[in-house]
Amino acid sequence: MSEREVAFNCLCKITIDKKFSNIVLKNCQDNSPLVTQLVYGTLRNYRLVRTVWSKYVSKFPPAKICQLLDMATYELLLLDKPEYATVNEIVNIAKKIKGGNYASFVNAVLRKISKDDINNHSLAVRTSHPDWLVDLWTVHYGKDICEKICFDNLKDGKVALRVNNLLTDEKQLLKDKRFYRGFVEGCLYFQGNIIDTDYFKNNQVIIQSESSQLAVKEIGVQEDQIILDLCAAPGSKTVQLAIDLNKTGLVVSNDIYDFRVDLIKQNVKRYELTNVVTSCCDGTKINEKYQENSFDVVLLDAPCSGLGTLKHKPEIKITIAPEDLDNLVDLQRELLKTAALMIKDNGVLLYSTCTLNKKENEKQIEWFLKENTNYFLESEKTIFPFDYDSDGFYIAKLIKKAN
Repeated sequence: MSEREVAFNCLCKITIDKKFSNIVLKNCQDNSPLVTQLVYGTLRNYRLVRTVWSKYVSKFPPAKICQLLDMATYELLLLDKPEYATVNEIVNIAKKIKGGNYASFVNAVLRKISKDDINNHSLAVRTSHPDWLVDLWTVHYGKDICEKICFDNLKDGKVALRVNNLLTDEKQLLKDKRFYRGFVEGCLYFQGNIIDTDYFKNNQVIIQSESSQLAVKEIGVQEDQIILDLCAAPGSKTVQLAIDLNKTGLVVSNDIYDFRVDLIKQNVKRYELTNVVTSCCDGTKINEKYQENSFDVVLLDAPCSGLGTLKHKPEIKITIAPEDLDNLVDLQRELLKTAALMIKDNGVLLYSTCTLNKKENEKQIEWFLKENTNYFLESEKTIFPFDYDSDGFYIAKLIKKAN
C-alpha cells in the first residue's frame, strides 16, 4: 500500500469514523513522515482545500471521494511534489472506491487545481477555521492576536519534554547537544525522534506540552503536601506533581471512567511512583468519597473545548460547534463548586484549561469568586499558542482564605 493510500485511510478514520488523529497515527503500522504530513496537513487546511476543489463540481461526491480530493488538493497546493505523480496515484486510489466510478471525475477536478487558488480568501478560509471561531477570538482577544493564533495553528506541533528529576537533571541532559531548552524551567526539546532514544525508554524524559508543565509549576508544590488531581487522565500532570513532591506527600489522581483511570495507572507504574493513589469517581461528587477541607492543593485541569491544542488536534476545528462550548461551561462550574470544598485553609486551587475562550476561562473565575468569597485570585495567565510555540492554555491560581 502506498504512503498516500495509507494517509487516505487514516483520514477516513478521523473524519468519517470520528477517531482522534493522534490515536489513529499512533496505531498506524505503516506510518511515515509523509503519511503524518498528509494527514495533519489535510486536517489543518481542511476548509481551504475543500473551498478550492468544490468550485469545480456541481454536486458533492460521496464522503470518501471528498476526503481523497481534500488530501490531493492539499498536496497540490501546499507541498512541493511533482503534480503528475500526485494526480496519477490519487486517481489509482479513486479506482478502488465505489467501483472506480469516480476515477475520471477525480482526475478532471485535480487537473483544474492551481496554486493561485489559495490567495484572496478570508482569514477563516485561508487558515481553515470556522467563521464563528474567528469571530469569537476577534471579540475576546482582538484582530491581531486572532490572526496570529489562526496562522500559528497551521504549523506542526513540537514534542515538548519534561525532565524526570528523580532520575536525572536538565544540566546532565543538555550535555547531549540534540537537547535544547524551552521557556519553562525543566522543559526541553530534542532534535530527532525522542521515542527511539534511551532517554525516553529509560524514563529520563516525559512527553508533556510546555504550557501543561507551566500549569503545574504555578502551584509551587511543597514536599509532604496532600494533592488532589481531580480530572487527571492520562496522568502527565499527576506524574509531574508526584515528582515535584520528591517521594514525599501524596497525590490522589482521579478521573471519572475506569478506562481513563487505567491510563493513569500505566503512567504511575511506568515511572515507579510510590506517592500516588488512583481514584475513579465523578469529579462533581468527589466530596462524597474524600473528606472536605483535607487537601493542600486541588488541581482542576478541567474538561474543555481544546481550542488551544489545534496544532496537535486539528480535527477539533472540523467537529466542534458553538453549543459544545456552552455545555462545557456548565460542567466546569460544577467541578469548580466541588473542588472548592476539598481544600484546607490557605490551600491552593489551580484551575487550568487547554482552550482559548473567555467563557471557559476568565469568566469562569469571575463567576467562581462571586460565589466563593472565601477565595481570592493570586495569579492568572492566558498562554497563546505562539507564545511558547506550544499549546494555548489558561491558568488561574486561587487561594482559600483562612477563617
